[in-house]
Amino acid sequence: MRKAILALAAATALLTTSASPASAAPRPAPTEASLVGSATLWRPTGDDIRFTFDAHGFGLDVRGTFRVSHYLNGEGAWMTGKIDCLVVGGKVAVVTGVITDSSEKQWIGVRRGMTVYDDGRKDRVGYSWVLDPGSTESVPQCVSGAPYEWVETGDFRTVEWFPFPSPPRR
Repeated sequence: MRKAILALAAATALLTTSASPASAAPRPAPTEASLVGSATLWRPTGDDIRFTFDAHGFGLDVRGTFRVSHYLNGEGAWMTGKIDCLVVGGKVAVVTGVITDSSEKQWIGVRRGMTVYDDGRKDRVGYSWVLDPGSTESVPQCVSGAPYEWVETGDFRTVEWFPFPSPPRR
């Protein structure tokens, strides 16, 4: 019995030591910026607002899609589109995309801007059409509003990457 206890203790020590952060391999540096994830926003009135992003690349050399929907009491709209610009600085991503399909046909072909602040499970979202939801005017590439809406459920993940080195830390 004593040998079994010693063997179990030795195995536990070996597993604990090998799984420690000091022995973990460093994470490789990213090779591109990205914004991925899905979330539902919080509204006191109970609106069902959802954003989904799968964007990869840098600037205009980007690929990916987005989906947005907003419903209240069974009425609302949705849109999906192709990402055409992505820039990530720290925890903030600004992305634009052209709507390719929508429940509101007049929006197809319109470019919308969206911003995400990735703060763990306390993310925030902003979007270019907040002051004029029905607008059919496009925004310029990589232009959006500040992230003012709160995420209730879900999570976004941003990865910062630039093609040039960052300045030295102070």
